[in-house]
Amino acid sequence: MLAAISSLAVGFALLVSGCGDTTAKVPNTVNQTLAVGQQMLGAKGFKSTVKRVTDKQGKDEILSQDPVGGTEQKTSEAVALTVSDGPGEGVIPDVAGDPADRAEQQIREAGFTPVISEVFSSAHQAGFAVGTTPVAGSDVEKDTKVTLKISKGAQQVKVPNVVGLTEGSADTALTNAGFRVDHSYQVSSKSPGKVLAQDPSSGGSASIGSSVQITIDQAPKKVTVPNAVGQTQSQGDRTLQNAGLDAVYATRIVTNASQNGIVLAMSPGAGSSVTQGTNVALTIGKYNKPTPPVPPVPPPGPSSIVKQWNLVADQTKTYTVTWGAGQCPGGDGNAVLKGDGGGSAMSGAQITAQGDAKGPTSNTSSYYATTTTSDITSPVTLVITITCLVQ
Repeated sequence: MLAAISSLAVGFALLVSGCGDTTAKVPNTVNQTLAVGQQMLGAKGFKSTVKRVTDKQGKDEILSQDPVGGTEQKTSEAVALTVSDGPGEGVIPDVAGDPADRAEQQIREAGFTPVISEVFSSAHQAGFAVGTTPVAGSDVEKDTKVTLKISKGAQQVKVPNVVGLTEGSADTALTNAGFRVDHSYQVSSKSPGKVLAQDPSSGGSASIGSSVQITIDQAPKKVTVPNAVGQTQSQGDRTLQNAGLDAVYATRIVTNASQNGIVLAMSPGAGSSVTQGTNVALTIGKYNKPTPPVPPVPPPGPSSIVKQWNLVADQTKTYTVTWGAGQCPGGDGNAVLKGDGGGSAMSGAQITAQGDAKGPTSNTSSYYATTTTSDITSPVTLVITITCLVQ
């Protein structure tokens, strides 16, 4: 009796232990996501093992399984799943400044899918790459869509009118409109600190990021006349130029050879307060060696007025010498060009017009010369000489 009971117990135990090892058809999980595939297997009583590989298919997609779907297998045996870990990461290339077709090719070669977006750009001309989103250098999973921004040129906007505004207000208006601002200054005294002119003018259109030139009215500055007496003519000219003043010249015959070419007097005198740009007359000693018989010494007074300028290449400019009737009676002028050492004018400079010009008042006369310069490689000086009747 006991033996029979024992045999029944052993048989029951074997029956119970065998109930967990059933056989079922393995479901097909290929192309499903890992989560869905494992759920499908679990519903049939299967467990799974996962092997991840780099693949162009989306991350977590099941690429294959072993055994394949439809196979009869014991549920106690795991199903091996091969799962995509995605195509891997790549680095977005820097394509800014490249032509659109080349930029698109570089993005494809890096493993990404370019999506074209046209944008305004003042930094890159139309048809060239501006940049990408995500930005160059980013680590991004391959096959990701990358926005390739292609320039369609600078955006055109209307130039605001800033004439009459203060310098600060003009800067703000132009900057807010998207322009850069360049400044120049002109002594006028009409409206100090305000804009006299602008280029381009208002009402027209210009590219965002381009420059607008504004001219600011600048009140004349007062300067102190430096002392040039005792200096040579060239030294005196530099002394006055450094102070923002212009020198005009008169000569005086001297009997002392040491005074030849020396500044003997100046008007206005040293220490005077004048407006910057004022003409200061320098009287230059001119020594004539006396020969017997000694000619009569003429009364003191200017015999000529000489004005000179150092010319600048690539410039056309008119230079004028003006004098009062009492300063230079019967004045008659002429202009010449001189090269280094007082020689002939250098190639590339010429006087294109000269002659008498009507003065601002009936008691004033003037003489002018217009010069045109190009390719000057050596110093060239314009000299205007006004011959006066000796007083």
